Amino acid sequence: MLKSVTLLGSSSGRNAGDAALISGIMESVDAACGTRLTYEIPTIKPGYIRDNYHNDTVPISMMPWAMSVKMLGIPTYRSIMRTDLTLIFDAILFDRSLYNPLFNFMSTLYLLLPIARKKGKKMAYFNIGAGPVTTPHGRTMLRKISDMMDFITVRDEDSFEILREIDCSNPRMLRAADAALIVKASEEQEADDMLRKLGLDPSQEILGINVNAYIDTWAGPHVTPMGKEKFLSTYSAALNRVAETVKAPFLFVCTQHLDVPITRELMERVNIPQKKALLTNVDYNHYQIKAALGKLALLFGMRLHCTILSSSELTPIIGLAYQPKIHHYFTNLELPEYSLDFADFSEDALVRHITKGWENRKAIGEKLSQRIPELKKQANIAAELVACLHRGDDLDEAFASFQIPA
Repeated sequence: MLKSVTLLGSSSGRNAGDAALISGIMESVDAACGTRLTYEIPTIKPGYIRDNYHNDTVPISMMPWAMSVKMLGIPTYRSIMRTDLTLIFDAILFDRSLYNPLFNFMSTLYLLLPIARKKGKKMAYFNIGAGPVTTPHGRTMLRKISDMMDFITVRDEDSFEILREIDCSNPRMLRAADAALIVKASEEQEADDMLRKLGLDPSQEILGINVNAYIDTWAGPHVTPMGKEKFLSTYSAALNRVAETVKAPFLFVCTQHLDVPITRELMERVNIPQKKALLTNVDYNHYQIKAALGKLALLFGMRLHCTILSSSELTPIIGLAYQPKIHHYFTNLELPEYSLDFADFSEDALVRHITKGWENRKAIGEKLSQRIPELKKQANIAAELVACLHRGDDLDEAFASFQIPA
């Protein structure tokens, strides 16, 4: 039986999406196993891990005075060796700045996991996002790490294809869905109180806006980065025009501390008669943010997990793809036409995109009502596989019982 799990991914406490992923993993695994496991979570912010979860969590400091350079260090290694299972989550399997442990975790996994594997430790990918990997060393690292997993679940078809393309030979691999889909939001009354505190009427339709400080720097080689000034001037001009027809108040939402400054700058340039307000995860945790997102009439999002948290509450969404994974999610929702590529970024395109989303918000919501329940079932597959390990079931037989979703 499993008693303890190490969770390896992004866990800074600064990103509500990452925080929601951790919640989704713990909640689904505890439910599938029928018991409360202990979760050791390497983090640069131990206090956040201690104070913001309903599960049994043990923060593992990744700070320099704990003899650690982010995930690379003695604390993470000891945790992997101490617990019964290590689960890798989020989108940390990429090769940008591959040998910089302050930014890239994949090279750290490449150093630590083979040692643990030789000592018989269990490990798996839990609904991960794979890539991008564009270098020979990155592809080699990802293949070798993937091949040592007891099982692999990925959150989208593109991640599945990336693992195929690098010749991953692990036979226990399937596509599931993002773990943040299954996080339970705070109570509706709490969300109403949050909105009222911001000066908004929770019974009124509200347009949500979410931007990302990375802008288009991760969008891909087909996009030439435009810089912050052009982004802000174009985006704000579009919002000023949108406000002429969309009379709803605008709620600017930040799910990452890094995005707060650029969001404030955007707000300052939006001059509209409607109410404007700012909601951030500096002030509220991921449960509360998700509840507030559930009150919106439409969210126009850049951050992947802002769109996931919204859509899992059946809030209609449209997207601006700062990374290909945004396109992947909208394709998974069967709503690809509502994800705008940065190659098409312009004032007119933004106005058309937001206006179309607002006019079609009911139809988008209906599609979400069809797709989200199925994606939540897919997101739970990884937890069922962990439960098989917990019970000591034959993993090959258990894995064969799950169909790769079409």
